[in-house]
Amino acid sequence: MKKTLLSAFLMLTSFLFAQQNCGSAVEITANGTITAPAITGTYVTSCDQTNPDAAGPYYGVWYKYTATSNGTVALTSNLPANVAPNSDDTRLSVWQGASCSALTCVGGADDVSGTVYLSTFNFNAIAGTTYYFQWDSRFSALGFNFTFTFTPVSCFPVTTLNAATSIATTSITLNWAAASLNPANYDVQYGPLGFTLGTGTLVSTPTNSITLNGLAASTGYDYYVRSNCGTSQSTWTAVSFFSTAKVCPQTFGFENNSELVGWSTFGNGSYGLSQNAPTLAQAGNFYWIFNTNTTAASNNWLFTPAFSLQANEAVTITFWVRCATARSLRLTVGNSTLPASQTTQLWANAALNNPTFTQFTASFTPSISGIYYFGWNDISTAQAVATMRLDSINFSSVLSTNEFSESNFSIYPNPTSSIINISNPNNVEIKNISVVDINGRIVKNQSDSLSQINVSDLNAGVYFVTIEAAEGKTTKKFIKQ
Repeated sequence: MKKTLLSAFLMLTSFLFAQQNCGSAVEITANGTITAPAITGTYVTSCDQTNPDAAGPYYGVWYKYTATSNGTVALTSNLPANVAPNSDDTRLSVWQGASCSALTCVGGADDVSGTVYLSTFNFNAIAGTTYYFQWDSRFSALGFNFTFTFTPVSCFPVTTLNAATSIATTSITLNWAAASLNPANYDVQYGPLGFTLGTGTLVSTPTNSITLNGLAASTGYDYYVRSNCGTSQSTWTAVSFFSTAKVCPQTFGFENNSELVGWSTFGNGSYGLSQNAPTLAQAGNFYWIFNTNTTAASNNWLFTPAFSLQANEAVTITFWVRCATARSLRLTVGNSTLPASQTTQLWANAALNNPTFTQFTASFTPSISGIYYFGWNDISTAQAVATMRLDSINFSSVLSTNEFSESNFSIYPNPTSSIINISNPNNVEIKNISVVDINGRIVKNQSDSLSQINVSDLNAGVYFVTIEAAEGKTTKKFIKQ
C-alpha cells in the first residue's frame, strides 16, 4: 500500500518500487525515503537471528547499494507512515557479495522494541562493495516506507564490545571486535563511573584488546573505545563499564549504579531491577526482582561480579528474600557466569513463601585461590504472575593467618635505603605498622601514614615489618642498606 512520504524531513525523497528477486533488485543511489510495495517476491533465508523462520512460505522485496566510499549505512522502517493500519511489522536482512549467487550475511533486524515491531539496522559499508537489502513477509506482507542514509567516514568505529577477561583485583583485560579495515591502533579512555569523556586516562593498543593495570580493587569504572587511523579517529563507542574483582567485605543493596557494575543475568521469564515504596524493599528504595514465568518453569539467574578469594577464606553470605507465593530459589558458586559452571550449590529452598523479608545465610570456603562468581537461581514452577524480591546482600570473610599474610600485603623496595612502601591490593584496613630489629626490639611504630614507613635513620642490617589489621597480622623481612 502506497503511503504519504515524510519529505519535509528529508533532503531527498525516492519513489522506488522494489523488484521481486535479488537479480532485479532496485539500486539505491541517494539518501532518502523509499516506498516498498506489497511483499510478493523471492525469499532467501533471513540474516536476522532474533526471530528464526517458522513454517512458510515467505516472500521478499529487494534493493541494493554499492558504496562509492567508506561509510556507514542506516536503514529504518521506524517511521510514522508505517503505523497501523499500514504495515507496522517488518523484518530486514542485509547481504554483501559480488553477485546474487555468492551472498554473505552482514546482519539483520526485526523489532525496534517489545512494543514497536518496525526495524532499524546500521552497518559499515566498504568502498566498491555491493550490499543487498531484503525486506521479507515473515510478519507482514504489506507495503511500507523506509529511509536509507549513507554517511562517509574516514575511520570506521568500533561497533562491538566483548566481555572483559582476566579480571583481577587491580587489573583487567578489555576486548572488542576489530573495526572494519583494521585501523592501525585503538584508543581506550577510562575513569571513575560517570567521568566526562576527555578527562579520563587515555591508552592505546595496536590490537583489539588491552590490559589495564594499577586499578583500585572492588571498583567500577566507565570506559570508551575508538579506532585510531593515524590522520583521523572514529567516534567513541557509547559508554560501557567494568568492575575489578571484589574482595570481602562487600554489601549490595541495589541502590545506585556503582553497586550494579559487574552484575549480570541469564535465563527465561523476566527479571530486572525495580523501585517501589520503601516498605517493599528490605532497606532503601531498590531491590532485585524475579518475575515468575507463567508458561514454563523459571530458570532465571542473577550473577555477582567477580570475587577474588583466597584458599581457605571462610566466606559468609547473607541476603533477604520476600515472596507472596510459593517460590524456589538456590545460591551457587562457580568460576564463570555460565550456568553450567555454577557447579557448587551453597543454599537452596524449594518452598519459599515469605510475605515479609526474611534473612538467609550461606557459606563458602574455596580450596584454591582464584576468581569466583556467585549466582542466585530462580527455579520456581510456572504460575500466575508473581514476584520474588532479593535485597541487602552481604559478603564477609575470615582469612587464616597464613592466607592473610600471603594474600594481602607485600613491601617494596627491598633492599631499601630510605622508604618502605606497603602494597595493599585488597584495601585491607591497616591499624598499625611496626619495625623490629633482629634482637626483637621495636625501633619504629606508627598508626598513621600506613602506606609507607621511613627507615632512613636506621642502621644498615636486617629488620622485620609487622603489619596489623583487624583480620590478622603479618611480618615481612627487609634489608636496610
